[in-house]
Amino acid sequence: MTNVAVVHHPAESRFIAMSGEDVVGRLDYRTTGGTVDLYRTEVEPAMRHRGIAGQLVEEALREIRAQKLHVRPTCPFVRDYIEQHEQHQPLLEPSLVAEDQSS
Repeated sequence: MTNVAVVHHPAESRFIAMSGEDVVGRLDYRTTGGTVDLYRTEVEPAMRHRGIAGQLVEEALREIRAQKLHVRPTCPFVRDYIEQHEQHQPLLEPSLVAEDQSS
């Protein structure tokens, strides 16, 4: 895992991963009502496979939990991450949980 700092930029609706002064990743989102749609995660190609995307998602989910919001994981990486980390599943938008239970 690479040592990066994740910074929230709410005016830009994104979380940024910084390595020193360099932006090495980002997680973009949209907020509608009480739901945050995490729709795109990107990490610089040279920095991939170092846990940066996971750090971005963890920080976003921590913030969503603190604000008592729900998450809609449109980004496939975020969806898989939440599926693999059950402690975050209570944050899922209620309609998504209902869809899973009816399947």
